[in-house]
Amino acid sequence: MVCDIFEISGSVKFKVSGFGQNEWPVDCRIDLATVMEQVPEILKKIELNQYDFILDFYEQGMERQVTFSPDKDAIMLTCSSRTHWTPDPVFIHMKREQISRIFKDLYSRFLEVGEILCSDLIQDPLLEEWKV
Repeated sequence: MVCDIFEISGSVKFKVSGFGQNEWPVDCRIDLATVMEQVPEILKKIELNQYDFILDFYEQGMERQVTFSPDKDAIMLTCSSRTHWTPDPVFIHMKREQISRIFKDLYSRFLEVGEILCSDLIQDPLLEEWKV
C-alpha cells in the first residue's frame, strides 16, 4: 500500500539503470514494492559483509535478476533476463561501499518519504516486522 501511495502521489520516482539500459521500465506500485520486500534481507547480508545475494525484479514484464557475488576486491553484478531484453554488458563490477550505500539509501529514503506521504502505514505494526 505504501508503494501504491508513492505511485499515486506522482512525487516519487523509482529509477533503475544499467546493463546497457539507461532507464529500466520500472514503477513504484509494482517494481519498487518487489524490490523493497527484498531489501531487509539484503541489508542483513551486507552488515555481515556477505555480498552474495540476488535482487529479483520478478514482476511480469520486467523479469530480470541481478546476482551479486564477490570477485577479488569488488562485487560482480550479473544481470539475467527472462524476457526478450538482453543485458549488454551482462556483468559489471562495483565496490562494496557503493552497493552498501545504494541499499542503505534506498531503505532510509523509503521510510523518510513514507513518513511524509503515509505515516500511518509506515507506523503500522505489520511493517515493523519488515524493518531492519
